[in-house]
Amino acid sequence: MNEIYLNKLQEKNFKLTPRRIAIIDFFLSRERYLNPEIIWKGLKKKFKHLGLPSIYRNLELFSKCGILTKIQMPNRKLYYGLCKAKDNKHHHHIVCIKCGKVGEFFEENLFEKKTINGFKVLNHFLQVEGICSTCRIKS
Repeated sequence: MNEIYLNKLQEKNFKLTPRRIAIIDFFLSRERYLNPEIIWKGLKKKFKHLGLPSIYRNLELFSKCGILTKIQMPNRKLYYGLCKAKDNKHHHHIVCIKCGKVGEFFEENLFEKKTINGFKVLNHFLQVEGICSTCRIKS
């Protein structure tokens, strides 16, 4: 599976370094959105001289290449996750303000609906925030 993401790096003429491959593999093994500190803590045992700034630089690079999606969670921290959209089709992300669950959607007429993929739309600022169906049931 990581070949898809590695190919995106190569298409943009970026080197496939061991650290970059490890970052992508780290995301693939967790299948969720992560903040830079979690990635750094998870990889610093493998790479003796890995600094947090290096993680931030690579995450931003991956975000610009379309490998990662950058979102702001309700706690206002930045998190990154693998972008699963195929063919680089334009899409949006929706974040549950209670549990942090993130969904992708491909809606053209965003504000014609009051719910998207089970999320009740509450706010929009480069990403849509709402309450996922699981959290709505718990409330």
